[in-house]
Amino acid sequence: MYIAEAEINANYSVFSSDSARKQELLNSVLKKHKITEAALDTSLAWYSGQLETYLKINENVSKHYTETLNKLNSQQGGMAIRPNSNGNNLFLPVKEERFLLRPYDLANNTYTFKADTTLNRYGGAYELKFNILGIPASVKPVVALYLRCADTTLVKFDTIRRNGLFESSIDVVKGKQSKSLSGSISFPQAGSETTIFIHDFTLSHSNRALSVAQPTK
Repeated sequence: MYIAEAEINANYSVFSSDSARKQELLNSVLKKHKITEAALDTSLAWYSGQLETYLKINENVSKHYTETLNKLNSQQGGMAIRPNSNGNNLFLPVKEERFLLRPYDLANNTYTFKADTTLNRYGGAYELKFNILGIPASVKPVVALYLRCADTTLVKFDTIRRNGLFESSIDVVKGKQSKSLSGSISFPQAGSETTIFIHDFTLSHSNRALSVAQPTK
């Protein structure tokens, strides 16, 4: 899944406009390893209660992936795919890409985030993406994205319905100038023992242009 997601990032303009192709790629990973999406969801649900074990596995996978990528880069003269870096996507700086959220980290059960840069870009699309684990079945976190433009603010709300990969985006009409991107993740009914693990947290911009803007608020 890590490698598939890296390929999607590296070919963002292709996969962002062809959701069927993206799903086909992810399904091919499941088929290769002879598991179903339901089995993957069940596994993630189990690891939600075993975060220490999942953290160790994640660290090992990340280490192996980085070592493999560096090896490919050396063999191909630095031309191998680099995650979070390609000609179609601009990845915006964020405070953290990997973190734990414990009850005392969540003021009013809410985690806030922002792109640590002034945007000053026209049109295109802004995407939020991260992997999340530790969500109890009774909790449905709500993600809010706020894109402040020169003359208005675009707002997008989504609900996280399961552990695993989460994606959301805001599209901007051509010619509209963006200024800042921020958001929040709210965890209603999160218990005092709830610990959330988030990794591969990214905010990005692509130049794909739409003719209609998102609703404003």
